[in-house]
Amino acid sequence: MEPNTLILGQDQYYSLDSYKTKLNNNVLVVGTSGSGKTRSIVTPNLLQGVGSYIVSDPKGNLYRKYKDILESMGYEVKKLDFTEPTHSAHYNFFRYIRCTQDIVKVAHMLIYQYKNEGGHMDPFWDQASQLLVQSVIAYLWEAWGDKEQNLHRVLQLIGQCQAYGDLSEETSTFDRMMEKHEEKNPDSYAVNMYSKFRVAANRTLRSILITVNARLGLFDTPELNEMTVTDDIDIASIGQKKTALFVVVSDTDRSLDGLVNIFFTQAMNELCRYADKSCEHNTLPVPVRFILDDFATNCKIEDFPRMIASIRSRGISTMLMIQAESQLTEGYGYDGRTIIGNCDSYVYMGGNDVETAKAVAERCDMPLKKILNMPVGTNWIFRRGQAPVNAKNLDLDEYLMELYADDSKDSDFFEQWMN
Repeated sequence: MEPNTLILGQDQYYSLDSYKTKLNNNVLVVGTSGSGKTRSIVTPNLLQGVGSYIVSDPKGNLYRKYKDILESMGYEVKKLDFTEPTHSAHYNFFRYIRCTQDIVKVAHMLIYQYKNEGGHMDPFWDQASQLLVQSVIAYLWEAWGDKEQNLHRVLQLIGQCQAYGDLSEETSTFDRMMEKHEEKNPDSYAVNMYSKFRVAANRTLRSILITVNARLGLFDTPELNEMTVTDDIDIASIGQKKTALFVVVSDTDRSLDGLVNIFFTQAMNELCRYADKSCEHNTLPVPVRFILDDFATNCKIEDFPRMIASIRSRGISTMLMIQAESQLTEGYGYDGRTIIGNCDSYVYMGGNDVETAKAVAERCDMPLKKILNMPVGTNWIFRRGQAPVNAKNLDLDEYLMELYADDSKDSDFFEQWMN
């Protein structure tokens, strides 16, 4: 097997040279839980060691299993752990804010992380809450030094927007801070956003503050404050040297989804910026692949349907794992179809979702019943411009034996895996 290869099934190897294939390297893998997505697709492609990786890692299993072998391959391995922040690298979203639009995205993801919960709420409360968070983040970005720009300080300043009373002349500590800031910076974006928030009646402002504190209070823990006080991820460096960053997230606790989504969004934006502004031919020196398990539930990248259509030229690609196509529609609306259309490789590994099975049956011109009853351990592979392929899932033990059995350097890893 040649290096720089995409592995999609048993004996199904494809070139990653997009200039040669005329295809992008985005892969969508669809299969029910237990169908072999991680074992047959994620693991062998990760161990190919082609470029850098940013990996969504529910429960941290991939990090524990492959940290040592990746380091032996010359990788710098990092772990951003949202389940155990005290055992994590540090991540501070302020380090990747370059303009006011970045502030809008961060505030939006913090507030709207629960948008699918609670039915149809009046959008006023979310919009007003976002205005407050935007103004606080912008104030820190404009007026405070790097050491004070962090999530904990955001939460502290929101706390200084104390509950308003019934009297219109009553002001909060943050009101007075913004007044002083406006004197020095009359065209301040932070002041502009805060003035829009502040026009509401004081009783309404109190209700908005309750909403904001309820949403962001989950982030106010000593462990998370320590994790986010500084940054040692250095996202741009992932496109400069071979790096494997494992982002450990919970597959049951959704309370930190807003912060997780901010990271993945900033990671993709920062790599695109670095390629555009600092790299020859606007392409990363080391290609970066996002491997996103349970993509539709564990992370949501802002503007992803637009970005996936333009990352190829920058040396960035994605491998997305979902259980049914409907998950993309739930997370991205009609733009979910755009995501599917921009993955030139599509692997279907079986499942019980009828609508997904219908789409697959149509793609391979097979009866629906045959797709629904396809044998466990098999898949259908679709590559743009090529005939569909019905293949077996990769045998990982056999693959590892071929890859490492004769390599004394990795013999310890191989024996550990086989045992």
